[in-house]
Order: sequence, then structure tokens, then C-alpha cells
Amino acid sequence: MVDVFISYSRDNKARVADIAAAVAAAGYEVWWDAELPPHRSYGDVITEKIGMAKAAIVVWSQASAQSEWVRAEADVARNQKKLVQTAIDDVMPPLPFNQIQFAQLGDWNGEPDHSGWRKVLMSLEELCGRAPTAAPPVAAPVSTPAPVPAPAPAPAAYAAAAEPAAPRSSPLPWILGAVAIVGAALLWWLLQPTPMRTSVSEGPGSGGAAEAGGAAAGTSGAAPVEAFVLAAVINDPEGFTNIRAKPSSQSEILGKVLEGEKFLTYQQSGAWWRVRKGDGTTGYMFRKLIRVLDGPNPDSAPSASSALPAGPMPTGVGGSGVVIPDSSERLLSADELTNYGALELRIARNEIFARHGFRFKNARLRAHFSQFDWYQPTADNVQLSPTEKANVALLKSAEAAAP
Repeated sequence: MVDVFISYSRDNKARVADIAAAVAAAGYEVWWDAELPPHRSYGDVITEKIGMAKAAIVVWSQASAQSEWVRAEADVARNQKKLVQTAIDDVMPPLPFNQIQFAQLGDWNGEPDHSGWRKVLMSLEELCGRAPTAAPPVAAPVSTPAPVPAPAPAPAAYAAAAEPAAPRSSPLPWILGAVAIVGAALLWWLLQPTPMRTSVSEGPGSGGAAEAGGAAAGTSGAAPVEAFVLAAVINDPEGFTNIRAKPSSQSEILGKVLEGEKFLTYQQSGAWWRVRKGDGTTGYMFRKLIRVLDGPNPDSAPSASSALPAGPMPTGVGGSGVVIPDSSERLLSADELTNYGALELRIARNEIFARHGFRFKNARLRAHFSQFDWYQPTADNVQLSPTEKANVALLKSAEAAAP
């Protein structure tokens, strides 16, 4: 089975040769019709190759947009959900393919960091199930094509001569097979996402993890709750990145994150990560476009930058000192936090830790909570529930965005 099928107009064969060479250099097995078997019909071979491929790149141009063959191949690839569209000149894909995103490669000269080429590699990684291999930049386009035929399988007779079977009496194949199975199982286990447990403590940096509020989801025996605890920004030369409804570049776009705009995520496995914007928009973003700003415990101990502002402290509901009484029992929403100021949000975040008897090193926080009978400082390290951890992260994000 080939990885990538390429559909194009023969008028663009020299340009497509560069694309095929770059795809092959990224570690994918490529098929394009540079060498058709003389005894097979064109239609039969094309249908077979598209069906066998994991992804199909269609190269749109002024010529290919008029080609019935290219349109037919694109339609087959679209129906099989493996279509990757590119354009090499100033042309929009024809109907109905103009409703699907495409990568503009008109000014691409083999640069690995070109935005259009990066989109192609992202799609290939998703469809082929593996990341591209590192490769040197492809040379600038040339006039002569560089065919990339699929390697032909060796005849059975030669294969047998090249790899003689082990003697029947030898246990080596069974041993190697067992080792391979155990190794594969161990690798699968190691690659599974590990819930992060947070021991809240204070150290250099800003007001205690309690005072700063970093924690991840996942304590045994509790209902799973997404705790978006890592602050991040995008790393996309285009200046924005889409948030999608599902982990797929073909999925519905729920929102956008602009360059410099902070959002939240958490440590995950896979090519797509769950993210959440400050307005509550939650979805998936391609991992390679995410730059994490801090770790699982982003803030830690008192500093000048974390000093509480002068003035009266919030007295909370009914003078209890509690800003949000049920923040340890239910998940908060971004909408309900818009009516609170930055100081109220900070107290609401820290009252979650105060309920567990956390000893604050920030003198003003310690003095504030000590006014109330319900606060009994007994611990330097406390454990939060998944719901509390998620709320701490949300309150921290809202606090950073508050005027």
C-alpha cells in the first residue's frame, strides 16, 4: 500500500515532480502516474492506486481545474475522506472542491517552513498516521521531473534466497516474537497519557500553587474532568490558528486564536490537543502550532509581581469571606465569571485552597482568610479534586483577562 497518491495535469508535470520528491523526502511512499504499466488501462490503475493510498494530494492549476480526469480523481479521494488539496498558481479549486480548504504552493520553492507546505505535511501526518521524517530542504523547482516510483516487491524466489528461513528446530523465532509482543505492549503503555497529580506548595515565583493555581485533572476514583492548566500561545507564521470541533483539519471551525492571545490546554498525547479560549470556546488544535508557556504548576510563591493590590478585600457572600460558595462542588463556566473583578477572582481562586486548610505565605491572604471561622490553616500541601483543579485553572484565566 502506498502512502500518498498525487493527482495533477500533465502540463504541470515538472512542478509536480518537485512536490512528489518533497513528499518522498518526508518519508512517505508516493505514487504518481509517471510510470504507468503498459498493459493496464489508465482508469483501472488510477482507481486502484487511489483506493490503496492513505492520502491523495490533488494539485490544482489553471490546467488541472479544466481536466475531467483530475476532477474525477479528486471526487474519488473526497468520497474516501483522504483528499489533500494544493494549488500551484492563482486558481481556486473548481466546484464543489472550493468548499474544502487547500494549501497554496504557488510561491513554494522547497522551504520546509513554508505555511502552505506545513499544511500539506499536517494533513499527511493525520491521514497516514505518522509524522513526516526530518529531511533537508528540497531544491528549488527545476524543469526536469524527478519521478518517484513506488518500490517494486522482490520476486518470491529472490526474497527466499536473500532471507533463508531459520532451522525448524531453533527456538529463536519464538523468542524474538515474544520479545516483540512484550516490547509493543510496553511501548503502548508508556505512550498512554498519565494523569498528573499536583501537590500544592509554594516556591520561587508567585504566591504558592494555591496562590497561583496550577493543577491537572485526574485523581483515582473521581469522575474525569478536563483541567485546562497550561497557559499557551500559538506558534503559527500565519498569525492565527483555528480551533476545531474534532481532531481533524477537515472538521468544523469553532473559533480562532490570534498571535499573542493566551489560551489554556493540558498535557495530552497525539497530534491534536484540547484547548480552551478565555471566552469558553473549547475544541481541538494541532499540537505543533501550540507553544506552552508554563508547566503543570505554573505559579509558585510570593513576589512583587503577585502582590495583592491595596484596599479592602472582598467580604464574600453574606460577609462569609467566600466569593463563590460552591466552587468545590460544580464546574464553573466562563460566562458567570465576567461579573467579577480581578481581585474577587483571585480570592475566589484561593478560597478553594483555603477550604482544605492551606497555609498561605502571602501575608494579606493569610490575614484575610484568618478572619473567618471556617478557615483552619493546617497544611502546606493539599490535594484538590478534579472539579476544583478545573475551576482553579478557569479562575486563573479569567483573572488574567479581567481589567
